[in-house]
Amino acid sequence: MSLQIMLVEDEDQQRTVLTMLFESEGFTTRSFSSAEEALQHLHETDPHLIVTDVKLTGTDGFAMYEKIRAVDRFVKTPFVFITAYNDPNVIRTVTSQDSVAYVTKPYNLEDLLKTVKSIASSSPRAAG
Repeated sequence: MSLQIMLVEDEDQQRTVLTMLFESEGFTTRSFSSAEEALQHLHETDPHLIVTDVKLTGTDGFAMYEKIRAVDRFVKTPFVFITAYNDPNVIRTVTSQDSVAYVTKPYNLEDLLKTVKSIASSSPRAAG
């Protein structure tokens, strides 16, 4: 079973690069340009892992996180937040959540991939 990643990134170029990166590693990736679009397709996407930028046009990554966590089926779905914020309060907010990791911008693609692979290897849903 391939790990299903939901990618939410409002910058077209970043979304394309990350989709290609994840798919080159064998992950199935559904990418969305906004939190609203991702939430609309949440149940049909059925993600094992969600990778999202914090700062999105419209609803931000944190608000999307809260909405997804309110759905019983996705309460334990791991999140990886990508953030340009190096603010200790933002980092504390992100890391205080269960099943959450963060990567700061500018990020190294290999480091991001390592984080995703680490979560994938420990995710019960990814195993089937």
